[in-house]
Amino acid sequence: MDSLPDFPLFSLFDQTCLEGGGAKRKHYAKGQLLYLADQFCSTLDVVLSGSISIQSIDAEGNVFKARVLQAGDIYGATLLFGSFNRYPMQVVCDSQAEILHLKKSLVLQLCEENQQFLLALLALISDRAHELSRTVSQLSAQSLKESLLGYLQTLSHQQCSTLVMLPTSKKELADRLGFARTSVSRALKAMEEEGLLSLEGRLIHLHISSKS
Repeated sequence: MDSLPDFPLFSLFDQTCLEGGGAKRKHYAKGQLLYLADQFCSTLDVVLSGSISIQSIDAEGNVFKARVLQAGDIYGATLLFGSFNRYPMQVVCDSQAEILHLKKSLVLQLCEENQQFLLALLALISDRAHELSRTVSQLSAQSLKESLLGYLQTLSHQQCSTLVMLPTSKKELADRLGFARTSVSRALKAMEEEGLLSLEGRLIHLHISSKS
């Protein structure tokens, strides 16, 4: 089981303090639904282990994964204090997971008692807003190629290298971008033939600037 000191946002607090304030650890099974789309957000959630995804399913049963969260990731920060505090998509466990749920009142208490926590939470919210704007920009791209390039350039920037490791399988990447897996594989192969990148499993060497 991961310990809270390993998570930067909560490094200033011990587990007794958080659990005494109403924080609850819960275990979930693979495939378990955490939240329905349009359900009220009442907690700040910390993924302690496993992975979960924010996703939607269209009428034909195709899954679109807007975001995959793994150990150390936090969800609900941008919803908890908003005027429209409902989950935009359903949240599902991609594997067995352990999640820490913090009530809104506890989060407010932590913000009031510790300025470093408040600043870290504000930074997290700002980063999520920036990430969302980039995601929207990628999804509105005119082609799959542009969507892939945008995503790979974001990874290159995050990993500070033109040699990037895909954090998910190509199937999960296709779900995230909203395209079929075969289409993504063909697009990557075509981009390799154009000299834009080199493929080696989940390792991709970009031959383009991550700043474009």
